[in-house]
Amino acid sequence: MFKRELPGTDLRLSAIGIGAFAIGGYMWGEQDDADSAAALRAAFAAGINWVDTAPLYGEGRASQVIGRVLRELPPSQRPLVFTKFGHHCIEGRRVVDNSPAWVERDCEEELRRLGSERLDLFQMHWPSAQPIDDTAAALARLHAAGKIRAIGLCNVDAAQLAAWRATGLPIACVQNGMSLVKPEPGLAVLPQCVAQGIGFLAHSPLHRGLLSGTWTADKRFPPGDHRGEREDFRGPRLARWLQAIEELRALAAEDELTVPQLAIGWLLCHEGVTAVIVGARNAAQGAALGELAMPLRQNQIDAIEAIVARCRADLAALRT
Repeated sequence: MFKRELPGTDLRLSAIGIGAFAIGGYMWGEQDDADSAAALRAAFAAGINWVDTAPLYGEGRASQVIGRVLRELPPSQRPLVFTKFGHHCIEGRRVVDNSPAWVERDCEEELRRLGSERLDLFQMHWPSAQPIDDTAAALARLHAAGKIRAIGLCNVDAAQLAAWRATGLPIACVQNGMSLVKPEPGLAVLPQCVAQGIGFLAHSPLHRGLLSGTWTADKRFPPGDHRGEREDFRGPRLARWLQAIEELRALAAEDELTVPQLAIGWLLCHEGVTAVIVGARNAAQGAALGELAMPLRQNQIDAIEAIVARCRADLAALRT
């Protein structure tokens, strides 16, 4: 497991981090807290030194589980904890509010849930209609008070990142989705991140499990799992992606690798990608995180991209 610096901070991350979105009961069906805690313990034992969560995930449940596990660990073994603000599900309705009141409230509640005195990284979960200057001022106050070490943004485009930079607030990193299936959100900001010394965390690197290499043609999703509502996860599009994954599996087998190792390795080969966030729902998945950060050769990268390009061309033809 190799580590990379988050630019502009003293935070040094293992290349893979564990994502609490898969343990909080939000959009992924039911999840047992004991399994979540076991996933965390196994991931930390495997060398993972950071975890990413948010108030949205189970409306605080994920952070509470993390907090209970953190309390078991001596200070020298505690991982870095990244969380977010401004995104909630209230009475079944998605609410995005980055006003100073929500920024401050989410910070205080996450500190309490996690049992921490300071958050290592506090990130805007989604852009909202509130003035950026007001949100930036609230974050600056929390930083000055020692409640957060570093500030990040999630799910932004290049124009939004530029607008945040214009406030003068030091932005340590951007967290956007990026995967072989859907690289566009990451590629849209990576050049700017590289040029300005901003770290980049890739979420959804296995595209919500599609690139796990474990799905078959009869894959179905239980009630409460949002993936069943998405085009990529049903019908002819899913069938074509599964064909591409079989090609990736054969490619990986040539070097005794797995499909997830190819998918993660491809991401980590991009200049500017600091680390990736992979969800885990049980101890076996948590332990497996320690084996995902495998360096790839250029011929492997070329072969991966050729497989994906053929798949994308076929999917584009489905729309015509």
